[in-house]
Amino acid sequence: MKLLIIPDPHANPDYDNDRFKALGKFIMHEQPEVIVCLGDLADLPSLSSYDRGTKGFEGRRYQKDIEATNQAQVLLFWAMAKYNERQRRNGKKQYRPDLYMCLGNHEDRITRAVNSQAELEGTIGIEDLSYNDVGPGIGWTVIPFKECLTVEGITFSHYFTTGVSGRPISSVHLGHTLISKLHCSAVQGHSHLYNHAEHTRPDGQKIFGLSAGCYSHPDYSESWCKDTEHQWWRGVVMLDGLDGEGYYDAVRAITQRKILKEFS
Repeated sequence: MKLLIIPDPHANPDYDNDRFKALGKFIMHEQPEVIVCLGDLADLPSLSSYDRGTKGFEGRRYQKDIEATNQAQVLLFWAMAKYNERQRRNGKKQYRPDLYMCLGNHEDRITRAVNSQAELEGTIGIEDLSYNDVGPGIGWTVIPFKECLTVEGITFSHYFTTGVSGRPISSVHLGHTLISKLHCSAVQGHSHLYNHAEHTRPDGQKIFGLSAGCYSHPDYSESWCKDTEHQWWRGVVMLDGLDGEGYYDAVRAITQRKILKEFS
């Protein structure tokens, strides 16, 4: 089987969503059985606490953020929906991959906003993002923020925490650090950096740690990441031939540049 990892796409109303349509065509070309998004599909700048009150914050609106996120998903699954409709009309098997969404800290901005302003309860919520119901027969299984998903022996989360404070695991060599602290095959997003490391357990089982980069717009730059975004790796990762024990036959890191060049 093939498993596609989509890291931190950051749909934002200030940047176009064309990259999602190209990625959707790539998905149909590869047709992985499982797709895992590592969260932060919704950027939600209107709920940012980082630069609230500054000049750059003016004009941000929650509804625009929701519309950008929903449009991104429509474009991502446009090719799949077209294909499945054609298959349905011809009485043929449709393509229905398992879809998992590991909520990130940007989606968690909604939860934090409601917790800090009780009057917002019932007016905004994660359900506004339409993750469970993107389109006919298409919807993500949502994994709550900071919780883990395990598929074929590989554990996924937006980020993993360590220590009693529950702070995100971080390192220049994040792949190696994930293996050292978690002792299993683990994949996360959040840092937007690409880092991959391998290890062999005492029983001979191969495991790996992966920081999967991001799939944000190539020009994406916000105040919270100013002057660091040049370090990011943009693309997606495909794991081929999963063995059910946390390893694969091949790992492919496909750059966003290649996807846009070949599938736009």
